[in-house]
Amino acid sequence: MFQDMSKDFDIKRIKRSNTSCSTGVGAHVHPFNEIFYLSSGECTSFIDHNIYKFGKGDLVIVPSGCLHRTTYNGKGMHERIVISFRNEATEWIQNQTGKELMENCMKPGVVNIPEKRRDYVVALLDKLIFENDSPDELSPAFIKVGLIELLLFIIRCKNYEENVIKEIDVDNRIIQEVATYIYEHYADNLSLEYVADKFNLSRSYLSKKFKTATGFGFKEYIINVRIQNACNLLLETNKSITDIAFECGFNDSNYFGDAFRKAKGISPHKYRKNETF
Repeated sequence: MFQDMSKDFDIKRIKRSNTSCSTGVGAHVHPFNEIFYLSSGECTSFIDHNIYKFGKGDLVIVPSGCLHRTTYNGKGMHERIVISFRNEATEWIQNQTGKELMENCMKPGVVNIPEKRRDYVVALLDKLIFENDSPDELSPAFIKVGLIELLLFIIRCKNYEENVIKEIDVDNRIIQEVATYIYEHYADNLSLEYVADKFNLSRSYLSKKFKTATGFGFKEYIINVRIQNACNLLLETNKSITDIAFECGFNDSNYFGDAFRKAKGISPHKYRKNETF
């Protein structure tokens, strides 16, 4: 299930006290799946092109390769437990339950854990933290069993308690539509003026509202989506870097190289060679 536990699995408890009304974690992508449980506080997550608001007792699912950013809402203490694991961990479950159920389990989104089941989830997460932080020769087995149990619990929640699935943030419906449009048309020549006109919005309103709702600047989001699609092409095709740049909406390969290095800390050529996020 795991080849190297130190690289294939991690779990940690993160506490932070906000002194401002809205701070968070910058946009990022990683080659592993992430699930986090919010123990206290309220957050907003922007995952690929969907906006979710969530609070205490919610599980957030971020599959590998998803562009995402989380913002902590309001002042006070925020605590979450974050689990990271490679896709190999889902193979055993997929063999037992079938591909469709496993894929549904790992779809990006937010699951609200029923209050009567939260103690069970917290106890399971505490066991995983203990085995990860104080390992012995049996800890890898306990971690595998615990992770499988958690994923099976999520499958059950999604299958039999549809009401626990949180909807996207309806207060930002128009920004949701704009983000989805950009996500699906990232290769086009997208300008703030063009997109604002398309959705009958003023440029100033769209710029300000997009930043507030998603945590991304308008242009920043476009570049991030283009870079992520370029990453996929670099790893999955033999196309030249110049062709990939133009295919992903960059009109200048040099600008693409600069933007890629700024986002990834590595050149497109080295990224392809190292196959790393």
